[in-house]
Amino acid sequence: MDGEQEPIAPVEPEAPAIEQEMEPNPPELADGEPPEAPEPDEDLEEFDWDGKKIKGPKGLKDGVLMHADYTRKTQEVAATRKELEERAQRLDQQFKASDEEMNARAALIAIDGDLKSYDNVDWDAWEQTDPLAAQAGFRKWQQLQAARSQVANHLNEKQNARTVQAQQDSARRLQETRQYAETKIKGWTPEIDAKVTDFATKELGFTWDMLKSAYNPAIYRTLHLAWLGHQALNTKPATSAPKPPPTEPLKVVAAKANPPAAKSLSAMSMEEYAAHRKKQEAARR
Repeated sequence: MDGEQEPIAPVEPEAPAIEQEMEPNPPELADGEPPEAPEPDEDLEEFDWDGKKIKGPKGLKDGVLMHADYTRKTQEVAATRKELEERAQRLDQQFKASDEEMNARAALIAIDGDLKSYDNVDWDAWEQTDPLAAQAGFRKWQQLQAARSQVANHLNEKQNARTVQAQQDSARRLQETRQYAETKIKGWTPEIDAKVTDFATKELGFTWDMLKSAYNPAIYRTLHLAWLGHQALNTKPATSAPKPPPTEPLKVVAAKANPPAAKSLSAMSMEEYAAHRKKQEAARR
């Protein structure tokens, strides 16, 4: 619009120029000079972890191994607790089965007693004298026969199940015992196992059926230690042969020189004869 001044936009002050800091150039290496290798960290140590070699600060190894040992022991305790719980459950089932079998056997004895009372019954004569009572008695006898068959079949099933369970338990314990021997007993071999079993049967009086029903890792370890002790007691220490006396060196005796043969007086010269006479006179004095 004429006569009006256009608004002037405010002028922003210019920001002062900031000089960018330049990083110092790394020192140039002389031609052919290799860069210096970083010095190894002396605070690191190497150790095994889960089958691998790793490095870590000093002190970490002890903590890691302690944690691994704690984890292993915790797992062993958990496995032992689980085994005890399973064993307690099996025992409880066995007790219940035993109670059921005892009740069934008692019922079977009672049924046999009732059936025995019909052994001498003359059914034809009874029917002629009292047909209704004879029919009722015959129905009762049939019911007892059916009940006896049912109870006897139940007992047979329980006995068969108990036999199968015992066989499974025995196989499981033998497998656990063998696994323990292979992993925990140093130097164990099937030949060692045969010797331990032979020792238990011949020296301790066990039968194989007794061992098979009783074997577990703890009992096998006890028998193995007993066998080692028996071996140590019956092994005589090897006696070394007596050492021969030291041989004295031979004394070399030098042979004495033979004295010169004496000359006869007739063979001596005058000088020799004079010396000989002089020597004799000296010997007489």
